[in-house]
Amino acid sequence: MNLDSSRIKKSGFSMIEILIAMVIFTIFASGIFYMGLNTLQRTVKIEVNNEALLYAEEGLEAGRNIRDRNYLDLVTGEYGLMYTDDVWTFGPAPENIDDYYSRTITVENVYRDENGDIAEIGTLDEEIKKITSEVSWTWKDILPMSVSLTTYLTNWRSDAWLQTTCAEFENGTFNDTDTQETPAPPDNNCAIQLLLVEELSLFFSSVDVGEHGNDIAVDENYAYLATAKNAEGLAIADITDRANPELVDQINIGGKGRYLTKDGNYAYIGVENSSKGLAIVDVTDPENPSLLKNYNLGAYGNQAAISGNYLFMGINKTTNSLAILDITNKSNPTAVTSIDFNAITNVIEISEDYAYIGTNHATQPFKVLDISNPASPTQIGSLNLGNEVKAIEIYGNTFAFVGTTSSTLKVLNISDPANPTLITSISTSGSIQDLAISENYLYATVNNNNPGVDVFNISNPLSPYLAYSADITGKGTGAYTDNEYVYMGVDVNNRGLVIMEALNPTYRPNGEYISDIFDTGSADTRYDFMDWESSEVVGGIVKLQIRTSSTEDNITSATWIGPDGTSATYYETPRTEITTSATKTGVRYFQFKIIATSNMVETPSIESVIVQYTP
Repeated sequence: MNLDSSRIKKSGFSMIEILIAMVIFTIFASGIFYMGLNTLQRTVKIEVNNEALLYAEEGLEAGRNIRDRNYLDLVTGEYGLMYTDDVWTFGPAPENIDDYYSRTITVENVYRDENGDIAEIGTLDEEIKKITSEVSWTWKDILPMSVSLTTYLTNWRSDAWLQTTCAEFENGTFNDTDTQETPAPPDNNCAIQLLLVEELSLFFSSVDVGEHGNDIAVDENYAYLATAKNAEGLAIADITDRANPELVDQINIGGKGRYLTKDGNYAYIGVENSSKGLAIVDVTDPENPSLLKNYNLGAYGNQAAISGNYLFMGINKTTNSLAILDITNKSNPTAVTSIDFNAITNVIEISEDYAYIGTNHATQPFKVLDISNPASPTQIGSLNLGNEVKAIEIYGNTFAFVGTTSSTLKVLNISDPANPTLITSISTSGSIQDLAISENYLYATVNNNNPGVDVFNISNPLSPYLAYSADITGKGTGAYTDNEYVYMGVDVNNRGLVIMEALNPTYRPNGEYISDIFDTGSADTRYDFMDWESSEVVGGIVKLQIRTSSTEDNITSATWIGPDGTSATYYETPRTEITTSATKTGVRYFQFKIIATSNMVETPSIESVIVQYTP
């Protein structure tokens, strides 16, 4: 531009003013340009962010689609997405989108607190998953950006057939399996387990004492037997070799031996002699016993029980039938006091500060004494059991097993000794003569030629049951047990003492359970998964199969199948997806089958089974 100074001056503007104006215009124009450019960039940034949100939302919708096809595909972890043949599936993470975005779908377990609210920790809720869809990118290759959406997906489409109670399981078919009660909730809860085989061994060995045996006690390798032999009412056998016991001595105790109690080096025997009702025998050397004392009780002696230096003696008479003697001097016991029950005292069992008494009283045959002061016992409780009490065995200071002449076993609650209560009554093979406990079993000798002994499972004292009855070739009288053998007095002249192996329960090595038939109500049922709760044992196996049919009548001929749809496989992991049979037998009706294997010492148990399906 060639303007001379005179022309500029004529226009009224100086050169400086023009330059300033040009600078201002340039700055203003540049501002407008950059404002427009920044606005454009913000618009693009918003569009990118919105597009990322759409991809995140698409991730959640894909998760819903996967859930609707098969809820079990929502396995915890991080995934990308794949879309093939109009179907969404999970793939490797992160997923690349348009070479710009990265998308990760995270599946997490959900836990609930004690109020049922979702929490970080607590009880796992198997029917809901937390799904997070995150999309990330780098803005301008510099700034990391991301958006994230979260939802919870539930197994809303499915229904479930649950079996967990005794009533539900008992509609099925058992093959070497059985139900076992388990703690509530729910009420009447049960588990399936292999059948417990409870059998005594066959006859093992015996000792000929020349008469029938009555009461018995065992201490280490010697058995002490009260016998019905007039001149030799106490027999002692060496049982070191249980298969070949040997009679080592018999001793005259003044009459037939009726009841026998051993305490330390002494045997206390109730004798069938009115003037010599108690015999005290020193058995320090079992093969050379010596009679220390016969004590006149005024009638036959019955059972004795020891508490410290006091002996509580039942007497076979109706007045003052319980005698308390001070036996500090075994050779010269002294009378302390007596108690009149107006009935014969048959048996006595002492537990801590209480004596439990069995009598033939017409209305109160079971009595409880407080013997915290043995010189002055007091009756604090009694119970009408309807019949004469012949045997008592205390179990854990909470329960008393009582044998009566009515061929019944009574189970009493004695947790409050002053107020004993009857829990249950169980029929026996005959009148119970004696009781003995070893581990989870109660042995009851009964007045019956065959069987002579009943064995009860008392693992649940509130609900014992008769496990086995055995022929011991005669009527059972006395009973004693240890962890390996049962020793019984028998009413047979040439077999007064019988030794048998104790009941050794074992579980069946394998067995099956088949459920009853369930109607889903739909010919288009889709089966989702099989789930169960079980307690495993070493060497044990639990596995399941399922079969389906279009009709209830045809299901029994349908094929049992596993997760590959054939009979060759089994469901061995809970919450495994169910595959229906390729034979197309229909799907409206179904059954499940449990196959269990034990190590024969323990059994696996199945507490509940769930078949999840969509009608």
